[in-house]
Amino acid sequence: MATNEPRSSRADRAPARARVRFPVHGKSWLLGAAALLLAAWGAHWAYYRWTHVYLDDARIDGEVVSISSRVSGWITDLPVIEGDRAKKGQLLARIDARDMALQREVLVARLKALESQSAATQAQIGQVDQETLGKYESETNRLAAAQAEVASLAAQARQALDDYQRAKELAEAKWLSPQAMERARTTYEQVRENHRKAQSEVAAARGTLSSAGGSRRQLQVIARQLIVLGHQADEIRAEIRRRDADIADRTISAPTDGRVVMTFARQGEHVSPGQRILMFHDPDKIWVEANVRETEVRMLKPGMKAEVRVDAYPGKVFAGEIFRIGQTATSKFALLPDPNPSGNFTKITQRLPVRIRLADKEPALRPGMMVEVSIAHRND
Repeated sequence: MATNEPRSSRADRAPARARVRFPVHGKSWLLGAAALLLAAWGAHWAYYRWTHVYLDDARIDGEVVSISSRVSGWITDLPVIEGDRAKKGQLLARIDARDMALQREVLVARLKALESQSAATQAQIGQVDQETLGKYESETNRLAAAQAEVASLAAQARQALDDYQRAKELAEAKWLSPQAMERARTTYEQVRENHRKAQSEVAAARGTLSSAGGSRRQLQVIARQLIVLGHQADEIRAEIRRRDADIADRTISAPTDGRVVMTFARQGEHVSPGQRILMFHDPDKIWVEANVRETEVRMLKPGMKAEVRVDAYPGKVFAGEIFRIGQTATSKFALLPDPNPSGNFTKITQRLPVRIRLADKEPALRPGMMVEVSIAHRND
């Protein structure tokens, strides 16, 4: 076929075809270099995997605390939202306490009434003590005097009886006049009558003294009533402390410095005892939770150093150290255990939890973040 291209154009193209042949040797050289680099990388990778335990499914974990309500009521104040920082003791939520405050006022009023009644009873004890003590002592003295009078008249009665007997004998022997005999008899009867009166006086004094003793025993009854009032007052004080604890529980504060992770309630909602209001996290209490294969856990021990790479911050390496190795495989805590009742069995490598303490507690690290962990278990 004829062509219209000039001869000079064909001449210029010939060196171009010659230049295309040269890179073929260069391409082979590049492929060889790439293969060498790939082989070196593969050898390094294999050596790294032989000397390190590597995990790419670990997570950052921490103390995430559920803040719940111990009482029921309406939330009147909820000043924090998700992501807020909180200092220790800072208000997180407040529950309506008006009903408990009114109940406390009623109990305080009852306690004051009981204290007033106890004071009146105590004053009554003093009054009864003074009144009955004087009467009891007076009747005791009266009984002693009456008993002494009875003893004296008894001696006089015996003397009068002896005189009367002698007078009778003398009168029968005609040595005593009838008038003297009559005087002796009259004296004897008079003394005997006085003796009976004195004995009646002793009996009356004993009865009055017994009554006074009963009045004294009334003090014991009043004292018992005072003890009962004291127990009732203690019961009301305990109820007041219970209301105080209930009122204090209605103010929920941050247990430590940290951050609000999530809220489950809103201001104005009614909560029940035990219901979660929010979740709270202390950024200083974080670690890496890694589930290590059972075939590799024998290579690990507490104190080994670890390198942690966080997916959220590529290129940054965090230093860590193993501080706890689990004693039970994670499958033992599964919600649906597999006892293998059918006999069909598929062997699966189990995993044991390993905790790694981070040397630097950066606020950027949050529970739940995915990390990669490498732990050197060989030094050769």
